[in-house]
Amino acid sequence: MSLRFWLATSIVLALAQPAFAGDADCNYIEIAATKSDKAAMDPELKPLEKKLKKAPFSAWNTFKKLSAGTVSLTKNKQESIRLKHGSASLMLRDRTEKRVELTITKDDEKGKRVLEAKPALKVADYLIVGGPGGSDDAGHMLALTCK
Repeated sequence: MSLRFWLATSIVLALAQPAFAGDADCNYIEIAATKSDKAAMDPELKPLEKKLKKAPFSAWNTFKKLSAGTVSLTKNKQESIRLKHGSASLMLRDRTEKRVELTITKDDEKGKRVLEAKPALKVADYLIVGGPGGSDDAGHMLALTCK
């Protein structure tokens, strides 16, 4: 086999790398959670219902969608998200066919950092991050799914 054959083969293989390498498109949902006498869930949060019924989210029983959107991420480039209650930023650290690694920060309405995390999530699965919000018994969360 000639050198040209191997060179051509390596170029074809290099060009055949998956299109997802380095980028991710993520959907986010901002969620308010409270404890009330009657449980209620915003119909748009139905895909998250199983996760929201498990601890630590089971501390609340009423979930309301506050905002939602999509953000395209490029590796090692931070993207900001305006939330109804504060702001967040996402950065894609790494990407494989099955996993997305992010850096997530979330600031409250006063600009105070309330969350900094470096999770790895399965592609197309939801990750919910957050914690206490506004009042003592309320929660404020961000649900993310990336492709």
